[in-house]
Amino acid sequence: MPTKKVGSTGRLGARYGAKLRRRVLDIEVKQNAPHRCPACSTKSLKREAAGLWRCRKCNTLFAGGAYVPYTEPGKAARRAIEQHLKGDLITIRDRELETDLTTFLPNPEKDVIVATDAEPEGEDAPSEDE
Repeated sequence: MPTKKVGSTGRLGARYGAKLRRRVLDIEVKQNAPHRCPACSTKSLKREAAGLWRCRKCNTLFAGGAYVPYTEPGKAARRAIEQHLKGDLITIRDRELETDLTTFLPNPEKDVIVATDAEPEGEDAPSEDE
C-alpha cells in the first residue's frame, strides 16, 4: 500500500530515482483530478487514451493534452482565436502596426539596387596572385 508521501509511485519502489518518481506522481495527480466537460460543464471527464477525453455524462469525445484535457498552449491558442474572431482591441492594434510597417519598405520604382557580376576595373582591383 503506497504511503501519503509517495502516493501512486509507491509501486515503483526504490527504482528510477526520487526526482522521476516525483514527476510521475505530479502527472498522475493532474491526470486523475476531476476535469470539467466543455459541453455540459460537469466534472465527469475521463481519459480514454493519450490525448482523448470523454465525458461520462454527455458522451462527448474530444482531443486534448496527453495528461490533462486543456493544456496551457491550447488555452493561449483558443484565446488568440477568440480575440481574432471578435475583432478585439489587441488584434486591431496589431493590424495597425502591420500597416505602419509598410512605410519602411523600399519603393520598388525609386529605390532599386541592381547587383551585377562585373569584376572591378582599374588599378585598385585585387590581382589573382594575392
